[in-house]
Amino acid sequence: MFLRVLALVAGLLGGACWVARWGADLAGDEPTWSDPIYWVGLGLLGLALACAGGGLVSRSATWLRLIVAAAFPLLVWSVYAVVKGDSEAIMLDGVLGAVALVGSLALYSLTGGRRTEDAAPRRRPGSHAR
Repeated sequence: MFLRVLALVAGLLGGACWVARWGADLAGDEPTWSDPIYWVGLGLLGLALACAGGGLVSRSATWLRLIVAAAFPLLVWSVYAVVKGDSEAIMLDGVLGAVALVGSLALYSLTGGRRTEDAAPRRRPGSHAR
């Protein structure tokens, strides 16, 4: 539960950072917060990817969970670096931030904010119920 919520919040905030930077670029401004917000957004999106990667593995294998949590953001970063190339590409960052923002909102709405991971199964009364 904790990893899912942390991933959703970090994805929302990181995506919002990159969308805000893209919006400032579209407005023609070059604010002083443009570079720091890129790195803050990158860190938050990396955290969201690490939490999502760690959630892909069963809880019984903690060592594997840690490896996947470290490897998943690196895999996404390598694909991002190839697509981005040597350009500045603020528009690509903004689009990816919007995808992260919408994806986090969609995942939250699909789960409905319920506890699904850690919830104990309900016991149904049967013929031998007390």
